[in-house]
Amino acid sequence: MEDKVLSYIENVLEVPRDEYNGMPVCPFAKQERESNNIYIDTITSDNDFIICIHNFVESGKNSAVLIQDDVILEKSTKRYQKFLNNILRAMDKSEWKALCINPDDKLEVDGFNARSLAPCFLVLINNKKEIKKAHDIILKTKYYDKMSKKYKKYLGVK
Repeated sequence: MEDKVLSYIENVLEVPRDEYNGMPVCPFAKQERESNNIYIDTITSDNDFIICIHNFVESGKNSAVLIQDDVILEKSTKRYQKFLNNILRAMDKSEWKALCINPDDKLEVDGFNARSLAPCFLVLINNKKEIKKAHDIILKTKYYDKMSKKYKKYLGVK
């Protein structure tokens, strides 16, 4: 599954798209992947989220992609994401933020749904300061121009 996740990052998230005004779905993924700064692990009953986070932090990498072993319904994606972020706060790891990508999510930009192409349910872990910095950079572009109000609200973009 790790190879499928890396393929998804490289062939979906890193590819410039008209829907994002010529920018990749995830403009910063390529740099992280090429510099080998993405920690990849699988959340299972034996290797739970807390263990994955400890291993990620110990790895010294900048971001993580956690493969979710269980199926999460689309209607539960946002609630599960909030649950994981609460765990991070309880672990005193509040500098990190979880973002969930569910292949069953119906979120699209101008007809393109990058989430639906994910090989499985993914939990992305990034540093909040880095997310803020990236967000501020992207706000100065036309990245969000074709995105619906619903999707912008989902992402917390004003």
